[in-house]
Amino acid sequence: MPTNKSILTSVVLSMFLVTACVKEDLSEAGGNVHENFDLLWKTINDNYCYLEYKNINWDSIGNEYRSQLHADMKDREFFTVCSNMLNELKDGHVWIYSDFNTSSYGDWYLDYPQNFNPTIVDRYYLGSEAVWVTGLRSKKIRDVGYLRCPSFMSLFSFSEIDEAVSQLGDIEGLIIDIRNNTGGSLKLAQMLASAFCKTKTKYGYIRFKEDQGDNYSDWFPQYLEPKSKTVYDGKIVVLTNRMCYSAANDFANAMRSLDNVTIIGDKTGGGGGMPISSELYNGWQLGYSINPLFDKEKNHTESGIEPDIYLDMDKDDEYNNIDNIIEYSIDYLKTD
Repeated sequence: MPTNKSILTSVVLSMFLVTACVKEDLSEAGGNVHENFDLLWKTINDNYCYLEYKNINWDSIGNEYRSQLHADMKDREFFTVCSNMLNELKDGHVWIYSDFNTSSYGDWYLDYPQNFNPTIVDRYYLGSEAVWVTGLRSKKIRDVGYLRCPSFMSLFSFSEIDEAVSQLGDIEGLIIDIRNNTGGSLKLAQMLASAFCKTKTKYGYIRFKEDQGDNYSDWFPQYLEPKSKTVYDGKIVVLTNRMCYSAANDFANAMRSLDNVTIIGDKTGGGGGMPISSELYNGWQLGYSINPLFDKEKNHTESGIEPDIYLDMDKDDEYNNIDNIIEYSIDYLKTD
């Protein structure tokens, strides 16, 4: 299973980072612990988009962790205080980076079953005969198409999506497996979903934070825009687990807006906020969610997307190199 640090690296690389340097002239270079702490607290207080939604008392949390500061505090101890305070937000898009450590909240996936074994998928379902087009891998399994999309950080085009699916030939249904996909580009996620869309379809909204507190822009609808052709318009199953995050979370939300799609597996990990980064006086980098995403009913997607059918991996099947979630989905698609 990937480590928390490797997941953080994936999530951080997946962000649309916008650096907002906010340095000022201080009494000493880099600021002291109190100045840096106050800047961190204020940055979240003024810009983080989920304080109200999560019912977080940021004033109380700030007072609690501010009381742990002292003038001769070392960097590593101070980093731990900052990290622990940020973890109160319970958001994988919130992170802090120094030259000696990086920290981010990981319980959005660590507290849940894995429900994915990449070795079984690679060896016993895809194998050496799978079609590999950029970051997408596909194979026909018992007359059902299987398309594996492990990340939205590997660039692919619409024509490559079409190639990965069309080489499957005649199929009785299509499985799109995004388990363990921790995100990447929202544009790629929308492109992949649009490849299976026949008509322009609204799937969600975005709002932009405009000022301190709960002040946001109007609702801006998000659409799937069909291309000149639909790659596949038969029955589709999307496989999800808790490690589907950020852009993968948005992909699951977009796909469930299509009538021919069923989501099977576990609830996604969430990550519905568009992230941004800024810098503390001491040079440490800070990441946080600033613009919230919503589904088509204007519900937050931060807490994840529910599957239509909940299904965990069976440990006995896994021991025998069988992915029962894939097997169930094949039978589901072949049933009229």
